[in-house]
Amino acid sequence: MKGNTMSTSTESPTMPEVDDELSNLSHMEKNALPIRAGRPTLLVVDDEPSNLTLLDRILGRDYIIQKAGNGSEAIELAFANPPDLILVDVMMPIMDGFEACRRIRENASTMHVPVIFITGKNEIKDEELGFAVGASDFIHKPISAPIVVARVRSQLKIKFMQDYLRGELARLQDNAGNKSTAKNLLQQLITILLTF
Repeated sequence: MKGNTMSTSTESPTMPEVDDELSNLSHMEKNALPIRAGRPTLLVVDDEPSNLTLLDRILGRDYIIQKAGNGSEAIELAFANPPDLILVDVMMPIMDGFEACRRIRENASTMHVPVIFITGKNEIKDEELGFAVGASDFIHKPISAPIVVARVRSQLKIKFMQDYLRGELARLQDNAGNKSTAKNLLQQLITILLTF
């Protein structure tokens, strides 16, 4: 079963319309993500090539985009080289987005990767199921380029902060024998949490 085609209005957008929406994003923070080496990698999963192209057009300037045509391909790619974030259509053949998300959450290498569902389904029960299997957020069709950009940035900020805190916690545990170092690290973590 193929998912709904995405658009930024009630009709399919043309590339100039997407470009116009993207140029209007200048009011958003350019450096909205924590400092990090390289561009973040996004895995975009959809059975409709036009949807993959649209999301690549919206996000490709700021992110490295990997593409998959179904949930099974997405899992293979994600397990081989975990991305920083996954955008996945809910309705796809072979393996739907719900099952793909469930498997992503069960794997140690991908369990902390944010998963944003893109869906034409507007039923509360579908969102409840999505969150139950581990979704981080939802984007409803027809999509809006500014909404996609904002939600991706927001989830990446959260992920990078969580990654940083996991690293600091590991360092704190490694240095637990040195109480002075542990106290300083704990104070830094508290400061970071209060400013987030």
